[in-house]
Amino acid sequence: MPGYVLDYLELPSSNTARSRDFFGKAFGWTFVHFGDTYDEVHGAGLLAGINGDAADRSEAPIPVIRTHDIEQAERDVVAAGGVITRKPYDYPGGRRFLFREPGGAELAVYAPKD
Repeated sequence: MPGYVLDYLELPSSNTARSRDFFGKAFGWTFVHFGDTYDEVHGAGLLAGINGDAADRSEAPIPVIRTHDIEQAERDVVAAGGVITRKPYDYPGGRRFLFREPGGAELAVYAPKD
């Protein structure tokens, strides 16, 4: 079984500019912009991002698990009873998929680019 690390929290947003403004004013967080729909959060105490891509974001915050073998991770999730809600796909930071665990929580698994 490859190593799995709970690594990241992704926050959905219908307007990343407004979310950046809010979190910056309320908590002093800063951001690195990755295009029009994604911002990496700095200063929050953990790795996080704001996802504004309507085709790619969830309704609730998503815990993101890091691995080095995305295909094995998908097999492990399914074998344990998880349901894949979005098949593995490429994105600027690597490759990832979304799943729902038997208790109902949605999570993501990603493998960063080498």
